[in-house]
Amino acid sequence: MCQVCKKPEWKYKCPKCVIRYCSVDCYKSHECSPATQKPPDQPLKRVSKALQLDSDDESDLLTTSQLQSLDSKTVSNLLENVHLRNILKEIDSAKEPELALEHYYNEPIVSEFINACLEIFPSDA
Repeated sequence: MCQVCKKPEWKYKCPKCVIRYCSVDCYKSHECSPATQKPPDQPLKRVSKALQLDSDDESDLLTTSQLQSLDSKTVSNLLENVHLRNILKEIDSAKEPELALEHYYNEPIVSEFINACLEIFPSDA
């Protein structure tokens, strides 16, 4: 539920106070009070072996045609979310991207983005 206008659906969370909201209007109208501020991020924990990427293994890289496939309406709409873009930039620029990915993995917008990408590239396993 949108915690600003009380509509049953919500799409976003404020990056400062993590309040759920459904639109830009709701985001602009809410106020982040000290009581609603989210606590500082916890230190990143060690990544499980399942998430570790082999930096020498190029099988993790996407081909040009796969990258073009990501130009879907769903992925494009998700990438309009500033919070998601900031998280992706942080993961991309992290010294240990695997740790950063694990840290954000349960963030709803990140999970939604991952699922949208996985729908484009279903697992062969």
